[in-house]
Amino acid sequence: MRNGCVGVGLALAVIGAVRTASAQESQRTNFELVRDAARAACTQLVGKLPTDARGGEVAIRSVGTHDGSFLVENALAGALAESGMTVLTRPDSLGLELEFEVVDLRIAYPRAWRHAWFGERRLEREASARIFARLVDQDAASILWSEQAESKLSDEVAEDNLSVLEEKGSADYLKATLPEQGWNRYVEPVVVTGIVVGLIALFFSNQNASN
Repeated sequence: MRNGCVGVGLALAVIGAVRTASAQESQRTNFELVRDAARAACTQLVGKLPTDARGGEVAIRSVGTHDGSFLVENALAGALAESGMTVLTRPDSLGLELEFEVVDLRIAYPRAWRHAWFGERRLEREASARIFARLVDQDAASILWSEQAESKLSDEVAEDNLSVLEEKGSADYLKATLPEQGWNRYVEPVVVTGIVVGLIALFFSNQNASN
């Protein structure tokens, strides 16, 4: 009887451990992952600026309607400042202006999986940022340069952590649709139920044997 109890307890403990193995992992929020992707794309853009335009003053202006334009504007201002340029809070009537448009800025969950039949459900996250930009000489009313940059960052998280990672009140581009669970969502409950029934049967068989 004692051996049966120990076996049941150990098996149930293993199941619980598999379900909670990564509960304490540290993860970036969806906003932080998208922000980092935007920063990487903006750093690429600034690195492609004409040599003779670097080191001077430049104003930034968004020409798109994407909800994440302000996030990209901050990332672009940071990248310009790090390169040694002075970023103006508003454009002068003359001088350089860097216009940008957010073509893509979002988070996605491309796939989901489990490491075991009864393990926790994991999600792949992918943050994408794609930005078009052009440098305008307002004095000469001419376009000096135009370019685009794209960045993607990915990681994996536990689905149970999404309530924290997505953050309440987040913009739509910081949310994503969960992928289909597939056929294993029907198989897993059957497998787990079979294991539990088998453990109970083992427990009582050992109890009867001891009597």
